[in-house]
Amino acid sequence: MFCPEVVLVLALAGSAIGFLSGLLGMGGGSLMIPVLILVFSGLALGPDLSVKMAFGTNLLVGTVTALTGFLVHRRYQSRVWPLVLPLAGGSVAGALAGSTAASHLPGGVLKTLFGCTVGLVGVHLLVRREPQATAVRSLSLPLLLVLGLCIGCAASLVGLGGAVFTTVILVGVLHYPMASAVGVSTFVQTSGALSATIGYMLNGLGRPGLPPYSIGYVNVLAATVMMAPGIPLARVGARLAHRLRSALLERIFAVVLIAIAIAMVWGGP
Repeated sequence: MFCPEVVLVLALAGSAIGFLSGLLGMGGGSLMIPVLILVFSGLALGPDLSVKMAFGTNLLVGTVTALTGFLVHRRYQSRVWPLVLPLAGGSVAGALAGSTAASHLPGGVLKTLFGCTVGLVGVHLLVRREPQATAVRSLSLPLLLVLGLCIGCAASLVGLGGAVFTTVILVGVLHYPMASAVGVSTFVQTSGALSATIGYMLNGLGRPGLPPYSIGYVNVLAATVMMAPGIPLARVGARLAHRLRSALLERIFAVVLIAIAIAMVWGGP
């Protein structure tokens, strides 16, 4: 079922996922989910199964590439662990809940929900003004855990690992610099995406019509092909993130999200 042309498309998608994971603090999967939907649709899986396979497979790739990016970003962070650990811990439980809910929703609903969500996030980042030298805000441990829970649930419901939502909260609400937020969000992405991946695997077990090399809604072969170029490019993107201005990173992040929203909501079935 996976001809050479399909393998090439998956490898190119994995390259983009890896680079964006390191550069923007997101798994890059939000850009590649439309590609995965097209690939699985081409395998005649049907629209519902194609969307769920795309979400689950993307989450597995996002887990590994985000971890790779974080290993680079952590060299530039020294005091973020009290923030990172509660967010990541809450996202684990939230991701399992969100992936379970997603397995019971039609693929078309998931696709539209995904497009609308990332579109709103992109517009928010694009139009908001840079705050004037505001001190970084701090949150209590219970509130961080609740935020992590919401991030994990919402992100896995739309096939992501949580980095998009984490970055918006850190930059837009807590006033963290974009470069610092990227490092935190990659770790939250890792924990949330791993939990969501497990959820998509378990909830898809026994589903009729799964393609070869699938564990539930996760196709291991497709994920492996995408990760091969994605892992080294995640390191390249992470290094580049600390050489660019925070404002520029935020604008890139916003434009990418808006493009994804348009592709998902108006790009056809």
